Amino acid sequence: MLFNRNELKILEEFGGDYSKKNYGRAIAKKLGFNQKTVSSILIKLEKENILKFEQEGKNKYYFFNKLNPNIKDVTKIIELNKKIKFLNKHRKIKGLFDGLEQKTDGVLIIFGSYAKNQENKDSDLDVFVIGNIKDKKDLEDIYNIKINIVKTKKEYSRENALFKEIMKDHIILKGIEEFVNLIKW
Repeated sequence: MLFNRNELKILEEFGGDYSKKNYGRAIAKKLGFNQKTVSSILIKLEKENILKFEQEGKNKYYFFNKLNPNIKDVTKIIELNKKIKFLNKHRKIKGLFDGLEQKTDGVLIIFGSYAKNQENKDSDLDVFVIGNIKDKKDLEDIYNIKINIVKTKKEYSRENALFKEIMKDHIILKGIEEFVNLIKW
């Protein structure tokens, strides 16, 4: 299962909140793609059993086929692609991300303005950890970041407002497979 660049960009529109429904025209507008291109890719992904759709009026609303046994692997590919693009964009602070990865035992997630691609020079970096992170206070002070820690996977709840925000827009720097397994499919 290989995806080309356009297919990955379209699949990313279903990432984040993995129960999200989306229709072709909205995806085409957001990505600046030709509507016909988006339509043909959505049809292809539906034929490959990655997406399903519901008809509402004239619109076909597509969503992940959670019954597909490979959907977790598709999700991992999407998350890894998001991570690579994020790290390529933020090469100047790659050292910070490497340090965070080394000091984290568990899942390491960036959320907030950086994950939404809306950061500016005054933005702080929002970091979320499911597990543990060494030298938390030092890292927060040195890099002017805020680190939220959830010690156990049991504390992770999709109903919590912070988790909802993280699910919507996130970059997983470490623990993609663990995170994908936490998603309620």
